[in-house]
Amino acid sequence: MNNVTSSCRLDWTSVVRVPADAATVEAFRLQPGDVLFNNTNSAELVGKSALFEGFDEPVVFSNHFTRVRTDDDQLAPEFLAAWFQELWISGLFQQICHRWVGQAAVQRERLLELEMPLPDIREQRRIAQALRRQMAEVQRVRAAAEAQLEASSASGAACLRKVFEGSTAATWPRRRLVDLLAQPVKTGISRPLAQAASKRCLTLSAVRDGVLDLSASKPVDVSDAEAEGNWVKPGAFYVVRGNGQLRLVGRGALASQADRPVLYPDLLFEVVTDPHQIDSEYLGLVWQTEAVRRDVERRARTSAGIFKINQANLVEVLLPVPTNLEDQQRIVVILTAQTQQARRLQEALAGVRTEIECIVGALLRRAFSGES
Repeated sequence: MNNVTSSCRLDWTSVVRVPADAATVEAFRLQPGDVLFNNTNSAELVGKSALFEGFDEPVVFSNHFTRVRTDDDQLAPEFLAAWFQELWISGLFQQICHRWVGQAAVQRERLLELEMPLPDIREQRRIAQALRRQMAEVQRVRAAAEAQLEASSASGAACLRKVFEGSTAATWPRRRLVDLLAQPVKTGISRPLAQAASKRCLTLSAVRDGVLDLSASKPVDVSDAEAEGNWVKPGAFYVVRGNGQLRLVGRGALASQADRPVLYPDLLFEVVTDPHQIDSEYLGLVWQTEAVRRDVERRARTSAGIFKINQANLVEVLLPVPTNLEDQQRIVVILTAQTQQARRLQEALAGVRTEIECIVGALLRRAFSGES
């Protein structure tokens, strides 16, 4: 499914090879002009589609897709692919899909029942060609924005390396996390979604790029007694306990002051450090360094496709920590200024990406309203 991007293009960066006999390949092989409709995914992603224009070896498709092969005397496949993209962006597939726990599907019958605007074949091809030119320009702008965003992220990492991999940092003692704690590490509460509940609990997506997003939460039904001791604490550090991707296990973020109380889940560890030994903001920065990241990943274990780090391994992670708190705070001031500048640029670029997606939607709406 990841080969079809959110831009409704085919991305060949990562391909999966499967054993298949000649008859199976023949039955499921894609031909140039086939449209791939992603029939099963999350509710937000179900229905994303792409036009297959060929590849340098045989390509088959999984049962997460419906292959649509048109009579191209009546329906141009590139016109159909663009129409699917317009419906996906407008949210129609999210509206008509059937939902289960963790996934959604648009059934074949619902897809075939859809009515589409159908000008004559020459007009279809003219519209599709105009959209192709317009989308190519949009893609050029998008690629430039993505390159800037990547450069901004790289500059943030370079700032960390300059401080934590220099000759001065080499003289700092390596301290175990357990020796810097004010209280034992603990996990939060586990409760399912409850739409009418008044209390909210963070989701795993709250930990992102070293920042704890307190708005990434869901309503959960818990009593006051159950909630006691599981509220997010300003200044505490929250670490991801498990994830399907190794690079995300053990990622951490520092909690700021919340507008309203919010709980944290058992998917996160709460780490409260001794302020006389380590500055909490310094912990948030050093946790993002490559050396600490390697140490965390080395201690993680995998089971049933999920990577996890347990409490015993987490507290053994080694951190370079200047003995003098003033040195730690000086580093925080320097790096915070640099990372805030990078973050402002990233937020601006995220706004550009949002504007680009709005442009794409507008172009598609215009094309299928007869204005193109």
